[in-house]
Amino acid sequence: MTDQIPTPHQPRPTIGVHFKCCNVYVTIYQNHTGTAYAGHCPRCAARIEIPIVDKGGSASRFFTGS
Repeated sequence: MTDQIPTPHQPRPTIGVHFKCCNVYVTIYQNHTGTAYAGHCPRCAARIEIPIVDKGGSASRFFTGS
């Protein structure tokens, strides 16, 4: 993927996630190693991790988790 690990002057890349479990939309951040976007539902703490791949990934910036 073309995303790079940010330097201290660049903001961390984000994606939007709609958690169906609690009907909540949140923004989650790329992890520090640059291998995935990871976050949790702010109401029930359900975890989500979306891996970053070189080929065959999605161009979408919005996802749905349950």
